[in-house]
Amino acid sequence: MKKTVEPKPLTPEQIKLVLELLELRALAPQETAAKFNRLVAQRMFSVSQQDAIEVLFALDDSEIPDALFDFADEEARDIVRDELVHEARLSYEPA
Repeated sequence: MKKTVEPKPLTPEQIKLVLELLELRALAPQETAAKFNRLVAQRMFSVSQQDAIEVLFALDDSEIPDALFDFADEEARDIVRDELVHEARLSYEPA
């Protein structure tokens, strides 16, 4: 049985990169994968963080906010909160 390692929380710098990747994936999935692979090659994320981010990409859009909060450290949660408010404003369509 493979031992699972709890990923370290994502830092503000890392969470900004993940948010960029999430935004890019709907428009350019191949470029998103290429950018993620470049970041992995640069060792921006630990192996366990990479696994968590890959799971994040497979989630439905409605599940992503909770997962981001779970993956983020305290400082990065503020960035997630700000970004989610921005996204909510952009997706709101008045009747």
